[in-house]
Amino acid sequence: MQPTLSFTGGQAVVASLRAHHVEVVFGIPGVHNLPIYDALYDEPGIRHVLARHEQGAGYMADGYARISGRPGVALVITGPGVTNIATPLADAYADSLPLLVIATSLPGETGGRSWGRLHELKDQLGLARALVGWSHEVQRVAEIPEAIAEALRQMRTGRARGAFLQIPLDVLEAEEAMPLPRLEEEESLAVAPDSEALQAALELLRTAQRPVILAGAGVSAAGANHELLRLAELLQAPVVLGGKSHDVLPNDHPLVITTRGAPSRTLGPLLSRSDLALVVGSKLGMQRTTLPALERSRSGQSETGRLPLPEKLIHIDIDAGEIGRRYPVSVALVADARQALIALLAGLQEKAGAYEDRREEVALVRAALSKRAQQIYGEVMPWLEALRAVLPREGIVVADMTLAGYAAAQAFPVYEPRSFIHASELCSIGTGLPLALGAQLAAPGRPVVALCGDGGFLLNVGELATAAQERIPVVTIVFNDACYTAVKNDQSQRFPGRSIATTLEPPDFVTLARAFHVEGQRVATPEELAQVLCARLALPQEAARPLLIEVPLTQR
Repeated sequence: MQPTLSFTGGQAVVASLRAHHVEVVFGIPGVHNLPIYDALYDEPGIRHVLARHEQGAGYMADGYARISGRPGVALVITGPGVTNIATPLADAYADSLPLLVIATSLPGETGGRSWGRLHELKDQLGLARALVGWSHEVQRVAEIPEAIAEALRQMRTGRARGAFLQIPLDVLEAEEAMPLPRLEEEESLAVAPDSEALQAALELLRTAQRPVILAGAGVSAAGANHELLRLAELLQAPVVLGGKSHDVLPNDHPLVITTRGAPSRTLGPLLSRSDLALVVGSKLGMQRTTLPALERSRSGQSETGRLPLPEKLIHIDIDAGEIGRRYPVSVALVADARQALIALLAGLQEKAGAYEDRREEVALVRAALSKRAQQIYGEVMPWLEALRAVLPREGIVVADMTLAGYAAAQAFPVYEPRSFIHASELCSIGTGLPLALGAQLAAPGRPVVALCGDGGFLLNVGELATAAQERIPVVTIVFNDACYTAVKNDQSQRFPGRSIATTLEPPDFVTLARAFHVEGQRVATPEELAQVLCARLALPQEAARPLLIEVPLTQR
């Protein structure tokens, strides 16, 4: 029988997080959540990382979750703390991430009544509910352990979404006797495929000659990378990766094709020769399957059709609601990707060597995509090549929403699962630095590099102070062309000769970095970038400090 002890609400939060093996939390203290921070003072097993803005805290937790595969946890105050972290919560929903936000709220008798209480919102829980997969408010201290356990369980059940738990001030400060939260072992909640649907999928794969695989980020979420590679090799199937699934398989494997968007002209011949598509862990969203318009309408929303896929299509996804939304399917496997791929491998062993070798076909597509990337992203490509030449295979790259980030999502080779972050669905600009900080804390032995633009970087520039204070040795490369370049390019196409609000007057980024006690350097050539990075990567990890490198580009 568990011993019964007296806990404040704050102590119950911290004890419950520790019981679930949470080692890092991100946040900012405020008058409302001080009971949680007082409990953290006595818990050496949880590291608190002090952000400079709640959006930064949320994206650090996001980056931590993406690289570790474990929940990222953020602590915020009532009202503005919640509104500030809304964007990371929306990103976690879009990209299926386990992000837990624990917020305070006003006592039930005063919250949402417009009494003018400090940090009061009209409907704080309603705001959060619109952004997450699970939300709840506790009413007693004794409810906190079960609420945190349920939040974490929800994020392990089916498709991960963000979770939001709010705790009223009076509950945080109250004391109540309850059992000590137990250290929990995470149970496996992986869903196996339906046997009848599995047999139907196997029959289609056995009769196919030229299958193609489209893989999404759900492969890494399920830890199914090795199984996917084995199946691709057995089927001799080209594997098409997208911007968010760029790191699912080694990009130098002869069956792997990396894309961003829907490059139909390049992929079209390969897809037309394929007689079956196997979709794994991807919802086939519009960004990945909508063909680019030759000329965009003034609305910017023109759609010219979808990426052409074979008529026979097997779709594996943990979320049944995503199957068949964009393309009709022949067989739906609602299952954990790893469980489904293991079952397919077991049923196809007798077909090894029976499929057409398509490696030469893949090589032609890769060459065409590389040429296309050089045409679109020409100026940044030598810089990315310099980075790739010196970054270890296990290095992690965070690609912000900037020209260099878009180029990297298509043409920067990566080789290990969970080594590339490009949060392109919500497409929030300025997330690169905090995502990289979270990624570095999740993988302290691996170098982490953030690719940022001069405009977007300033949205979360305050997190340089976090990097310095917490001694998080990320490398941030700021590509400076004094412009919101992607927006200006779009503006020029849709409104020719009417450019407005896209030209910037950036700061001296080297001086700015040094003001935050971060080393700053400016390089003039890709060769110089490689030299600076080599010197930085040669340092022992414990001696490394955060570094900002400014790369000047042609001003637009």
